[in-house]
Amino acid sequence: MNRLAQHLCHALCLMTFLATTAASGQPERKDEDIDTVYERMRRYGINREDVRIPSVRARKTVDVPFEKNTPDHTYDGILAEQVLKPGEHYRFEIDEYVITMLVPDAPPGSSWIVPFADTRSNPARDAILRKSPTGLQLANFIWFYGTGVWPLYVGWQGGMAMTLNYRAVSPETKTMETHATPETLRRSAQSFIESIVPPPGEAEKNVQQGFIDNRLGKRIHLNAEPVVVNGRIWVRTAMNERYGRYYSYRTVLRPDRWLLAVFSAPQYDYNANPDPSTYPAALKRAFADMEAMLASLRVSTLNDDGAPDPFVVERVEPAPLPIREKRLDAQ
Repeated sequence: MNRLAQHLCHALCLMTFLATTAASGQPERKDEDIDTVYERMRRYGINREDVRIPSVRARKTVDVPFEKNTPDHTYDGILAEQVLKPGEHYRFEIDEYVITMLVPDAPPGSSWIVPFADTRSNPARDAILRKSPTGLQLANFIWFYGTGVWPLYVGWQGGMAMTLNYRAVSPETKTMETHATPETLRRSAQSFIESIVPPPGEAEKNVQQGFIDNRLGKRIHLNAEPVVVNGRIWVRTAMNERYGRYYSYRTVLRPDRWLLAVFSAPQYDYNANPDPSTYPAALKRAFADMEAMLASLRVSTLNDDGAPDPFVVERVEPAPLPIREKRLDAQ
């Protein structure tokens, strides 16, 4: 992303903040020049106080109908590419959990993270999350590997995206039973991907009758299966679309939260090119980075009491924070 696009993104974040902060009634840090704040975080590390400065705040939301403008509906986000370097780790401190993942060595787009969120200390926020069908988006990343704007027209579009959502296991979202064990979660994930693939013959029939079928081109690439990443069980699925592929990873955090990580691979005709050895070099690099990020994905629990957890094979520590200078005014 060039400098002009970065400043446009910063301006949009600030406009969103100004539109919502009056309703929140929450005390804010004194505003500062956005470049100054990001420079401080690059030098000393990400902290809660700098994240809450008005010029930096991105005010990310939990998607709940009719409640989008309430103070309990907002969280603070930062532009990740402004603060972190390849080889370091994204870090999320969410309720009693710490989630870390490798920063890839690839040109970033406008990638934001919510590094701190607490949905338990405020009952209203907990209630909102429990009703939300999509949860709180902790991260929205994009990285670029190729050139061009669309695979059918000009060159090869090399963008890879990743989102990380934090959700509630609750009766309101009807997830209590399906998220009880890795096996019930696997069955639920498999049922979902099968539901979005058109039955044999139906798609062709719709085309002949002139109906629009959004399921055209969708194919199951990987059936739902449990995989272990750094001692934690995730349920993985993968789907091919007309010119794309996405991987979904689900895991349950005890007692009543779960994570959904979705990687959208660069646009390519995966159905027509099933052999990865034929992929362009840039696409192979994108998949290598995705695998490295997944291999680095860690979830740990603060003050872990060691209680049995069907989704934990082995407890791990989070990846270390990036090494930064120590602030002279730090207490």
